[in-house]
Amino acid sequence: MPKAVVMLSDNDLARAYHALVIALSAKAVGYEVYLFATGLGAYIFSKKSKTRLVGLPFLASLFIRWKLRGLGARRLEDLAKDCLSSGVKVYVDEPVTKMLGLEPLPGVEMAGSLTFLALAKEAELVLTF
Repeated sequence: MPKAVVMLSDNDLARAYHALVIALSAKAVGYEVYLFATGLGAYIFSKKSKTRLVGLPFLASLFIRWKLRGLGARRLEDLAKDCLSSGVKVYVDEPVTKMLGLEPLPGVEMAGSLTFLALAKEAELVLTF
């Protein structure tokens, strides 16, 4: 089975949507998928999920969520749960997780750069967001 590694390294949580959709799509077409979340992306896979669009004023964030809901787009929390339930192997950056005082969701492992590099070396596809 081909391997795909997806890294969510940007602190822009709006990009997380695309990373999760790509991870789920790769899983659906037969890839063994590994997703690494670092920076603020670690919040998505923690017990105190924080998925507000960081940096946007409240009304702009509200408008974007309203438009996405109208388009039938899924919430980040739901996409994260779908990744875990579909068999995507999810890792969160251990130093960031400890620094932010987060507790990963069940099924999410803490890992560092060496784990990412080892998997990326063996993968047919490596994507960063």
